[in-house]
Parts: sequence; structure tokens; C-alpha cells
Amino acid sequence: MSERYLAYPPGRGNVWIPARGSRSAAAGLSLLTFSKPLPLALQFALFAAVRAAGPLLLPGRRRPWSPPVAEEAWKAVGEQAADVVGPWDGLAGYVRPQASRADGAALLLLRAGRPLGFLKIRQSPAELEREAVALAALAAEDQVLFRVPRVLGSGDAQGLHWLLLSPMEPVPARPVRNVDIARLTERISSALEGELPRPSHVPGHWRPMHGDLTPWNLRRTRTPTPWLIDWEDAGYGPPEADEAYFLATRLAVYGGPPPARTYGEAALYWHDVVSRRTTDDPDLAQRLLRILRELAG
Repeated sequence: MSERYLAYPPGRGNVWIPARGSRSAAAGLSLLTFSKPLPLALQFALFAAVRAAGPLLLPGRRRPWSPPVAEEAWKAVGEQAADVVGPWDGLAGYVRPQASRADGAALLLLRAGRPLGFLKIRQSPAELEREAVALAALAAEDQVLFRVPRVLGSGDAQGLHWLLLSPMEPVPARPVRNVDIARLTERISSALEGELPRPSHVPGHWRPMHGDLTPWNLRRTRTPTPWLIDWEDAGYGPPEADEAYFLATRLAVYGGPPPARTYGEAALYWHDVVSRRTTDDPDLAQRLLRILRELAG
């Protein structure tokens, strides 16, 4: 593939934006997951400008395409994905910015700039298997509180594992800060109960959870019903674990008054998880740990 890309945003460079064609470049910009108002506003403005005038407006040096995995493995995965969605002629890419979650990549497959599928590639199958099980269980749910992608296909090639999902609309998405989080998380637990394998070491009172429920994984595009994405950490946690983590991450990013109640075991669970992570944003991690201690009571 001879296409050239921009690593965006400057300084982080975890989104690969194709530099050919306004529709393809705009699809790449839609992969940015900003949370704060100013970066979001700039993303929306840049998206509109690129759709109108093309990718030459994008600042930065254009780079040649480099596969995120070994060339032979990438060729095999790409061919298998094409068997599911048909031939594709371009892509935009997302690499997770967190140092503790850098394994693999996610690619938006494009045909004439239009998204065909969102391809996740990992060296280990565990995360993708959890996500596939969770999404299959949620596919039958009445999607009133949130929407989820559909699983289009999965497989393995050359020692790599892949999962292909239906894409979101190729437009910038806003994080959802205000939601009936208790109702939403109860719907998740109920839908996944009996579907996710329960490891033998999991305490009996723990319940299924999304496992990474944050405002930036609950995103609104063109409709009132938001997308709930990134189910790779679906598993089991203390009751109200998803609710506690959503509230803690929202406070860490946006501030505001703390909840009128505490979350005990759920907050302590997340404090332990976060304290063991490596991170590229130590200030955010420290705020999150402080808030979780407060929520533990």
C-alpha cells in the first residue's frame, strides 16, 4: 500500500489519518477520542474543513504506510478480513495511547473513503474473545440506553488474532458525561449474566461488567442513543464496579461535586487496578486514585 498518512494528534500520534481524499481523511479524524471541550471543538472544526477542502489542510509530515504487525501476518489478516467485508482500498488506524495497553492495533477499513469494518488485531486472543462474547450477548438487547457494534467476523493468522466489528458513523463523537449510570450498568450486568465465563477464583457475589466504562467509551454521534464501545475488558467485578469507575473517571477529567454516597468494595477494586497500571498521564492517574479513595469511604 503506497498511501501516506499523518500521525495525529501532534505529540501523541496514535491515530493514522490517510492523506488521500477528503472522505478518507475525515473518517480518520473520526477515530480521535477527545474528552475536553476545546480539543473536541477543534476536532469538529477540522473535520468540517477537511470534508469541504480536503486533507491538505491537515498539519504535519506525511509518512508512508507501515503495517502495525509483521508484513506476512498483516497480508494474511487483511485477506481474511476482505473475505468478510469485501475488497478495501484504504484504512485509518488507531493505536491505544496507554503504555499498559499498547499491544496490537485497530484499523478502520475503507472503500472509496467509506467505512466497511473496524478491525482489531491482538497477539493474544483473550481480549477479543471476551469482547465477542459480550457483544453477542448484547446484540439481542433492545438498544435504548446504548448501542454496540456487531461482530462481523473473527479469526487468526500467522500467530495473530483479529476481530472485525461494524463501524460507527465516520463523524466526530462526543463523550457522554450525564447518563442514568445505575440503570445503564444494571442493563449490562443483566445482559451478560450467564454469558461471560466465570473464572473459578471470582467471588460469588461479583457480577458481570463492561470493565472500562468511562465517558470516552460512551460516545454520541448523530443520534441521541450513544455507542458503548471497547468491550475487551468485559469480565467480573464487585457489584456497582462499572458505576463507580464511570463516576470516578468523569470526576477525574471534568471535576464537579462527588456523589452523595460511597462505593466501598467497588472503589477499592478499581484503586488496586489503577495503582498497578503504567500510564502516559500520571497526573490523571493520581487524580483518579485520590477520587477512588474518597469513593471507597
